[in-house]
Amino acid sequence: MNNLQIEVKRHKLNQQFLEQIEFGNHSPEKIDTIPAGKMSPVANGVQKFGSSGQGNIQKESLEMIDTEHQELKKVIKKNGQEYSVRTNRKRFFYPNEWNDFLECLASPKQKLSFDILVNTGCRYNEGYNIRKRDIDFERGTSTLNVTKIKAKKGQKFPEPRTFRLSSQFLERLKTYTKDKNDDEKIGMLSAPALNIAMKKALIKAGIKDFYMFSLHNVRKTHGNWLNAHKFTIVDICKRLGHDYNTFLGSYASADIFRDEDRVEIKEILGDLINGN
Repeated sequence: MNNLQIEVKRHKLNQQFLEQIEFGNHSPEKIDTIPAGKMSPVANGVQKFGSSGQGNIQKESLEMIDTEHQELKKVIKKNGQEYSVRTNRKRFFYPNEWNDFLECLASPKQKLSFDILVNTGCRYNEGYNIRKRDIDFERGTSTLNVTKIKAKKGQKFPEPRTFRLSSQFLERLKTYTKDKNDDEKIGMLSAPALNIAMKKALIKAGIKDFYMFSLHNVRKTHGNWLNAHKFTIVDICKRLGHDYNTFLGSYASADIFRDEDRVEIKEILGDLINGN
């Protein structure tokens, strides 16, 4: 296996791990990085990374039982390990919820991380890997060079995406990156740290179904807010890196938003949605 193949394989493994973190299908272990070559099998053939050994991916029989929340199921593995799985991943923030949530974040790093996610709609791993050089301050755009590899569609390498940013968010990015070199990342927190911060802020903000949120729901929030302002399906799909069927399956009708909601969304996303 040559160096390029090794790098692509490692990118895919990191991507799978971070998607487990984003979607909430993970045990509450605090894992910041993936040890090279170490992985253990988990439910339904999904890879979980840790220090429990090497070997082929296997399927484990699991027991799924109800929890106190209707939308959650508890998964119990053969070894007794428990973790929760959300049965509905379509939850998104209404703008008033988002503002309350932001007020409850505890640090500038947390606010920076969520500012990036809600203004770009990117996946966590895509946002985490944005470097200063990826932002074109003159044209008002950002390029995601680390993106999801869609193996089922025959992709072998990440396909970069470039999209427009609001002028207000660009000004904040200038502040975030003023002391960074072009090759430095913007500075998002690790996924486990950000998930913990998210849960704490959701609870503090009084959002009762806090357990329905993961980092990926911020991405769904961005897509729903664009849809509420009548962005075309093509524009939303290109921006998020989705296909048409994924859009239809994941994003709600704009009719669920009130006029007051649309005003608040414009205040949050700025001139990204001017004219829509």
